Amino acid sequence: MYLLQRLSAALVRGIADMGWRLLGLLLLAYLLLAWLGLALTGEQALVASLATFLYYMIVTVSTVGYGDASPVSTGGQLMVVFFIIPVGIGLFATLLGKASALVISQFTRRLHGEQSIMQQDHIVIVGFNAYTESLVRQVREEARAGQLVALCVDATAPDRNPFLELGVEYCRAASLTDETLYARAAVKDAALVVVDVEDDSETNLVCMHLATIVAERCIITAYVKNQMVGRLLEVHCPKVNVIPSLHQKMLVKAALDPGSEEVMRKLVDADQEQTQYMTRLARLSSPLSVDRVADRLRRRCRASLIAIKQAGDLHPRLNPDDTILLDADDEVFYIAAQRLTAEELVSHLADEAREA
Repeated sequence: MYLLQRLSAALVRGIADMGWRLLGLLLLAYLLLAWLGLALTGEQALVASLATFLYYMIVTVSTVGYGDASPVSTGGQLMVVFFIIPVGIGLFATLLGKASALVISQFTRRLHGEQSIMQQDHIVIVGFNAYTESLVRQVREEARAGQLVALCVDATAPDRNPFLELGVEYCRAASLTDETLYARAAVKDAALVVVDVEDDSETNLVCMHLATIVAERCIITAYVKNQMVGRLLEVHCPKVNVIPSLHQKMLVKAALDPGSEEVMRKLVDADQEQTQYMTRLARLSSPLSVDRVADRLRRRCRASLIAIKQAGDLHPRLNPDDTILLDADDEVFYIAAQRLTAEELVSHLADEAREA
């Protein structure tokens, strides 16, 4: 019994350690020997064509056994009984076992955040805290159809992906300063990176590292609690959009103008029927004044223009003058029921440009 247990354990280890290349070579050698054995024993009907031979081998090895093809000579029958069936079933079981193990391993790695993803123009969220679930859901709502969302976390986050049902890829490492974490999340090819880390010092380190690896077109947005850290990031990492904490300002605003906090909340809540969006003007044939753009947005899209950002502006301008001319690549901020793509916005403004 002990000897059988040792042999069984050795067999299991051997199967587990067997590479796909070795298994492929064994299968090829097995098929070649089976074909030679059947041919030498006179089973011409079974080896007359490659399709017939493969059909017979698969049906036999998988133990389906339709009975429409079988050896008729004594030598052929012995070949099947002592070689084709036992060796074939063993190899077939090994193949199924390794395939199943591969699928389970890939799922387990994805579940525990150990996998690497190969994506482009995806969204990466860095950090895990009490607000991460809300952030993930909002980003998922705002993402384009088919756009992947990846979450990068450290060892303090759950060891299993808590957002698997949302289709979010989970990348976990011992620390957020681990460079391999961002390599596995394909950050260098991301379209947007959102950094929401509890510790501002860690936020600073993460943003400085990300700024060196992301593509030029990638947008990095980081939330900070300390204004000094925010100013430091703005100076040393100009490509990082720093979002400071507004708790104190919101508190004062709510006290002086009751209801303001609810208005601000709705402007940034993607679950609301009307909320704030930004779209860049593209391929605009001729400049248009702010009042014409605002009028067309209101009449055609039931959207309200609230701010603009032109080339050279560091920050958006709220409630801009009506006479300001907007040109291609300028950005418009508006309140609407849904985001307008650049193509949709230009289409709505095209008639206005012709009328002008």
